[in-house]
Amino acid sequence: KGFTHMDRDTSEGPVDIPAGLKDTVALLAGKARSKTVAVTLDVAPALPQTHGLSAEINQVWMNLIDNAIDAAPANGHVTVAAGQDDGCVVVRVTDDGKGIPSDIKGRIFDPFFTTKAVGEGTGLGLDIVRRIVDWHKGRIEVASKPGHTEFKVSLPVDAQRETRGKS
Repeated sequence: KGFTHMDRDTSEGPVDIPAGLKDTVALLAGKARSKTVAVTLDVAPALPQTHGLSAEINQVWMNLIDNAIDAAPANGHVTVAAGQDDGCVVVRVTDDGKGIPSDIKGRIFDPFFTTKAVGEGTGLGLDIVRRIVDWHKGRIEVASKPGHTEFKVSLPVDAQRETRGKS
């Protein structure tokens, strides 16, 4: 319920990362169960809030965790971990799938690029993730090898932005 009501408030403000991660994991629990993928959520205590648009930041978690569940093998595992490092809230989404081939790794954030079958993905998820993270003055990094792919999102704790112009 918390996740579904996020779009009602489109104003910037404090973002509770642990609550957003918990809601996203709960929302994707059925998909993970049907694929027999275990999802673990590990959030450091007293994690500070970031500043931004909660609905958009939750869209980041939705895309990354959903992709990780898709990438994990049957009976696989996805770990979502959140902590703090160097003035940022850092969220890591890790899966134990086959990894991202090195020949396409440089293209995964490109609009409309997908490795999913026709009808299974639009190729916009990671492009949207990158744009949202950039807008929130954050960073996204990916490291991948067979059996371990990790997307690391770092969002500044104290970054307040000017209100985005709406057209």
